[in-house]
Amino acid sequence: MINDHRNLSRIQNKKLVLQQLFNNPETSRAEIARQLNLNKSTVSSIYDELNEAGFIESVRQGESTSNGGRKPQLIRLNRNYGYVVSFDMSFNNGLAYMAAMFNYLNGEIIQYSRENIEKFDILSIMQMMKSKIQQLQRVDSTEHGLLAIAFSIHGIVFNNKIINSPFLEMQGIDMEEYFSKEFGVPVVLENEANLSAVFEEDFGVNQDTNDLITISIHRGIGVGIIANHNLYRGFRGMAGEIGRSLMVNDLDSGSRQLVKVESLCSEDAIIHQIMNAKDLTGMTSEGLVKLYDEDDQVKQIINHAAYLIAEVSYNAIVSYGPEKVYFNSMLFEDLPIMYKMVRDRLIELGIFSPIQMIKGSRMTSLLGASSLAIHRALGLDDYVLHFKWPNEVRNID
Repeated sequence: MINDHRNLSRIQNKKLVLQQLFNNPETSRAEIARQLNLNKSTVSSIYDELNEAGFIESVRQGESTSNGGRKPQLIRLNRNYGYVVSFDMSFNNGLAYMAAMFNYLNGEIIQYSRENIEKFDILSIMQMMKSKIQQLQRVDSTEHGLLAIAFSIHGIVFNNKIINSPFLEMQGIDMEEYFSKEFGVPVVLENEANLSAVFEEDFGVNQDTNDLITISIHRGIGVGIIANHNLYRGFRGMAGEIGRSLMVNDLDSGSRQLVKVESLCSEDAIIHQIMNAKDLTGMTSEGLVKLYDEDDQVKQIINHAAYLIAEVSYNAIVSYGPEKVYFNSMLFEDLPIMYKMVRDRLIELGIFSPIQMIKGSRMTSLLGASSLAIHRALGLDDYVLHFKWPNEVRNID
């Protein structure tokens, strides 16, 4: 029993030292011991173990204390220990694409790519993902290579399994089982909106924000919820599925019907309304902006959709009570006036939580996924890790 207790204590201390290495641009053994209130000999022993495993990179010599003595060797987490990869399958203006991101162990982006999906079935998409990983493996120069894989899922995820994805038929395939066997690393699956919330929590700017939500408007509409610094998934991963909530739709005949919110004001629904109204077979971002500027019918569709989005967002905000609200939508990035209409309507309705739009939203769920993958690779799932905010993303008013 005594040995078990000592082993558990050492495992816990090792994780805490690893957390300190991650969360500090540079530190020292003495500083880690001070921060964790641990004996210096304990930290030195764990340091030697982590250093031998390749987790530690020496940075430079620090300054002596006022009492003199040996200058400390400053260290940090070795980003070149290995890398993680994350994938997102989504739509923009009705076109399917696969986005992939590779990150060093410290979260820095190695590579980001996005390519169209010609055949939207799970087997073809999984082959694209497998090929993408193999391409980087052929040129990889990190010490331990691939460490973990994460997937951003537009659907309900529970216990690392896809419970429901209305946009992709899974054909009974278990993605965790397949990719973990194929590459021999941990695999993480999470809902896309949840990952956007994880991004806002983990990437530096919201460490003092206890509660926040991200509202993702893509082919569906979902809310990612951070409550007291933790991701809230709800029963069987169903929290935040506001796109499935019901809204009254007034029909041309004068009658009314209850429909799902996402059938009226998701990005997919809006684009299809415009294409049907203008008899189009495709839509680009530039084409959408041009139509909004020049066509009154398109402007009316967009304005009405913004009003509906504001209504459902209002209900989500008053239900979850966040300190901050973020909108994650490429449609809003293409048409900032649409975001402004939603924000102004929410303020008009009495929302006092600060509201911002994520610019660079195509990357946020992948960055959130990379965070979960890195947590898993380090064995620090329940530990707070602070990631450096990426240049590619901004929160704007």
